[in-house]
Amino acid sequence: MFRPVLLAFGLLIAALPAAAQPALNPNMSLSSPATSPVQQQMRENYRSQLQQEQRELMRQNPSGLSRDQIEIQHELNNYNASPRE
Repeated sequence: MFRPVLLAFGLLIAALPAAAQPALNPNMSLSSPATSPVQQQMRENYRSQLQQEQRELMRQNPSGLSRDQIEIQHELNNYNASPRE
C-alpha cells in the first residue's frame, strides 16, 4: 500500500511544471552592458526566458504579487533601464 502511494506522489512531483521553479540566473546580469555580440545574444535569450516565465506565472497568479513575479519584474526593469549600444 505504501509503495503505490509513494510512486504516485513521485509522479505528481515530476509532473509539476517548470514554472514552479524560478528562472532567475544569479550569474547573468541584465543591468551591465554587453561587451561582445555573443554576450548580447545571451542577454537577449535570458530576457526572453524571463518574459516567458513572467507570462506563465501571470496565468497562475494574475495579481503579479508572488515573490518570483516580483523578482522577475525587477530583473526586467534593470534590463530596460540599462543603456544599449
